[in-house]
Amino acid sequence: MLNGRDAPFTTKLIAVGLSVAGLALGREFFIPIALALCFQALLTPLVRGLGRLRIPPPAGAAIVVLGALAVLVVGAWALSGPASEWVDQAPSNIATARRKLREIGRPLDRLTAAAEGTPVPVAPNAPPPAPASPPPAQAAPGPAVPSLFAQLLGRATTVVAGGLEVIVLVYLMLAAGNMLFRKLVKLLPAPDDLRTATDILNKTERIVANYLTITALINVGQGIAVGLAMWAIGMPDPFIWGVVTFVLEFIPYLGGVIIVGLLLIDGFSVFPGLGQVLVAPAIYLVISMLQNNVVSPYAYGNRLKLNPLAVMIFVLFWWFIWGIPGVFLAIPIAATLKVLGDQVPRMGTLAELLGE
Repeated sequence: MLNGRDAPFTTKLIAVGLSVAGLALGREFFIPIALALCFQALLTPLVRGLGRLRIPPPAGAAIVVLGALAVLVVGAWALSGPASEWVDQAPSNIATARRKLREIGRPLDRLTAAAEGTPVPVAPNAPPPAPASPPPAQAAPGPAVPSLFAQLLGRATTVVAGGLEVIVLVYLMLAAGNMLFRKLVKLLPAPDDLRTATDILNKTERIVANYLTITALINVGQGIAVGLAMWAIGMPDPFIWGVVTFVLEFIPYLGGVIIVGLLLIDGFSVFPGLGQVLVAPAIYLVISMLQNNVVSPYAYGNRLKLNPLAVMIFVLFWWFIWGIPGVFLAIPIAATLKVLGDQVPRMGTLAELLGE
């Protein structure tokens, strides 16, 4: 029987394809577990701190999880009013943006027609219009079309159910401590394997916790900067823009694209000229560039040295497999694989590809 190194390239390719298909088909199973592992790494230091105060892990896990839930509920309640108004106004803002974009595009259409030599159709002797037909009978009023906020609220049921599943998993993982890990490492045959597994667990947990904590602090600063900038140029709801920036910046690359698009749509409904519309996205891009090139390298330091191209490929891959949750999990997964590559010689190639 051939081992992994002697296996043909075709066999390895088939194994990779089957793994990707399994991850895609089993997303409903894997995504909650991956998210729970992420948040478990983030909250474990708090549970350990309570353990030093002689609070048992189940009670400490309950205190930490309930405290985090309380913060989320209070924040959601404080934002529910402004957010619902902002979402309800979104359809009219999108319609205004489309109308203004068509007006901006008309001169470009004329220039294109002139460059191609296409004459503008003129019909001076146009026939008189046909007699107006009688107005159609009014149809019976149908059910009212739900607002965008109501539609989003209806779709949020699945998200809430998945969130509850993640919360339960996080609590169970925190309450159990390292029990599952201790049981798994007992199956390892050699002491070196045990030592390697312990190092991998500790480093992975530390890297993921540091990444989420530092990213949250950076996003808070960026959200404050964006909110103040939107207030200074007269954009409505600057506080909402700060919160949107804080949340979407957890999604690498894609979050920034969404923010720019939302700023453009809202800008068309507020400002009359194209130059004024572009001010808000330009300010956000400047703040984002400063964050990515000045703040983040200093904040992360040597904790998370990953190849930017590899990170981009990872983000696209996990977006394709798991959607938005995959984009959020892309960097923690990449960091975990980098740690595995550094610790396990057989995975050294993976560490070389992911590292700087």
